[in-house]
Amino acid sequence: MKKLLLLSALLIFACSSDDGSGNNVSNGQYFFEIEIGGEVHRVQGNNDEMFVNGQNSCSASLYQGSQGIIFRLSDTSSTDYGSGQPLQIILYIINPQLGSNNNGRIEFIETSASDSFLNNYAEQNNFSFLGSSFVENTSMNAIDAISEGVVGKISNITLSSIGTPPSNPILFDGDNISGSYEGVLYFIANGWTSSETNHDIPVPIKISFSAVRLD
Repeated sequence: MKKLLLLSALLIFACSSDDGSGNNVSNGQYFFEIEIGGEVHRVQGNNDEMFVNGQNSCSASLYQGSQGIIFRLSDTSSTDYGSGQPLQIILYIINPQLGSNNNGRIEFIETSASDSFLNNYAEQNNFSFLGSSFVENTSMNAIDAISEGVVGKISNITLSSIGTPPSNPILFDGDNISGSYEGVLYFIANGWTSSETNHDIPVPIKISFSAVRLD
C-alpha cells in the first residue's frame, strides 16, 4: 500500500512539473526548441537571468491583439545554450487562446553572417526565408497562394498556457506563455519568373517554447 501511495505521489509530481510541451521545463525558466530540416536549436535558462546570460532569449509581447514571440539564438557560448546554430525567428499568434486552434504567422529573420543557420540552409536548398513567402502543409501554385491569401500564414498553433504579465516591466516574474507548433512550410525556388511557379520546396519545422511575457 505504501509503495502504491509513493508511486501515485511521484506521478502527480511529474505531471505538475510538465509545461505541456513535453520538455519538463521548470517554473521560472524560459526555453525554446526549434527543429528545422532535422537540426535542433535549443535555448533554456532562468527567467531572471535571460538578458544577462548572453545574447539568447525567448520573450513574448502583445501588439494589436497578436502575441509576438521572439526566439533568438546568437551566443553559443552562453550558459543557456543547448544546441544548434545562430538563428532568429518570430512567431505571431492572433488573439491567443488555450488549445490547438490558434492561427498566426512566422517571420524568419535572415542575416548575411556566415554562421547564420537560416541563411546557410536556404542557400543549400535554393530558396530564401526572406519575406516568409511560404504556404503551409501543401505545395501550391504561387499565384493561387497569393489570391487565396495563405502566403506566410500558419494554423493549429497549440498553447498550453497563456501566461500572465509581469508585476513591473523590468521584472520577469509573470507566468510564461507556453506552446508548440509543427508543420511543413513550402517555399519557392530562387529566380522564379513564371506564373506556373509553385511553392514546392518543403521545410519541416517543429517549435516548442516557454516564453517570458514582457507585458
